[in-house]
Amino acid sequence: MNPDRNIWDLCIDALKGTLDDRRRREFEYWISREENRRFYENLRKLWFDIRRYAADYEPDAETLWHRLEQRIESPAPVAETPRPRRFAALLRTAAIVAVAVGATWLLSRPEPFRNAAPAAQQHFCAFEGKSQLYLTDGTSVWLHGGATLSYDTRFGDKTRNVKLTGEGFFDVAKDPERPFTVEVSGLKVRVHGTRFNIRTLPVSGDVLVSLIEGSVALDTGSGTQRRLRPGEIARFDPATHRLDISHGNVAMESCWAGGKLSFEQRTLGDVCRYMARWYDVEIDVAPALARNYAYTFTITDEPLEEILRIMSRINPIVYTFSENRRVSISEIE
Repeated sequence: MNPDRNIWDLCIDALKGTLDDRRRREFEYWISREENRRFYENLRKLWFDIRRYAADYEPDAETLWHRLEQRIESPAPVAETPRPRRFAALLRTAAIVAVAVGATWLLSRPEPFRNAAPAAQQHFCAFEGKSQLYLTDGTSVWLHGGATLSYDTRFGDKTRNVKLTGEGFFDVAKDPERPFTVEVSGLKVRVHGTRFNIRTLPVSGDVLVSLIEGSVALDTGSGTQRRLRPGEIARFDPATHRLDISHGNVAMESCWAGGKLSFEQRTLGDVCRYMARWYDVEIDVAPALARNYAYTFTITDEPLEEILRIMSRINPIVYTFSENRRVSISEIE
């Protein structure tokens, strides 16, 4: 693979979050190929490594390049299937683009003595599936397909403020001195160190905040502040600023952000509810089948259709896909 200048520009703009609608469609078409997707994912990981390193030190091109070479030439000693030489060449190519993008980001950062200068914005978007990124404070963020995370380059200096559209899972690094704030649809979620999931419902626009551990403070912007405890789910209506809190299945809300999804003797209905979150689709199960059958298996990165095909071989079910990301499951007649 020898990408032309247009592909370089597409990758750089995607990493910087500056793609317009036309370029985003072009990028999504290009990344739909498996080889291109692997190339970009490795490029993205290298880019995040550069940003994490550059956030704490003054830029040193030779040192950064040396670290990239170590990352590419000396991978961790993990047993894996040997990769073809062509893929190693792609990693080297990715490193070149990552350095170029990293240099752009470093130059855009305001110097310590230029506090009056406007901070540059960083935007990260998960085009489809899910993507993980690490912020400079050590916080881990998973973004679901179509979600966007934004913050300026002063993030972490005195405050840790980000804006989210769509769905994200946050594992916030503890810092008693600097609260971490997520703003979404007028709701502010403030924490010091905890794990929680936020998603915006596609039809109503309501925001769901599910707390896994720790505690979070919720500010509706209308003088109402509430605290969320582990196992609780808050539902916020941006139109009325109404905030309701109740106990819920926080494990299902956040299961999509894990590395695997395991089932042990779970009914078809239970399995499909979790798979809908995992694959970000709607799965309709015929009521008569919801409590039938029992499945024990683990999902990692298998396509949904592959999982459904195996399930249909075990039990007499049939599935159909619709264009609007909806799957229907019924019994074979």
